[in-house]
Amino acid sequence: MGRAINKAVTIAEILKRKMPLHQWNNLSSVEMVDVYEPVEEGLDVVTSRRYVSCLQITLSLTLANANDTMHPGYQPPLAEEEMHQQLAAATAAAPAAHPLPPTAPGGIGAG
Repeated sequence: MGRAINKAVTIAEILKRKMPLHQWNNLSSVEMVDVYEPVEEGLDVVTSRRYVSCLQITLSLTLANANDTMHPGYQPPLAEEEMHQQLAAATAAAPAAHPLPPTAPGGIGAG
């Protein structure tokens, strides 16, 4: 919900690039009601209402039935070639790992 939507989409995209997954998206919103009770006597209870966006992402290796592809939020799996191309491009763009320098004698853990 809310700010976690970005992370959910990123995780779904990473998984779809690793295996052929069908994806269904559902958007909704939830009303959140916050009630603040006063600490002191004589003050009013304050109620705050806000709407939070929600995204439900369903991933599956198989289709349960043919009508699943008619869902407005359906995305078919990526083509096999497309999965490997995007994975190779992401690997090539990743920075090279640099080994850590050796620890000096008498450093951490010595003694």
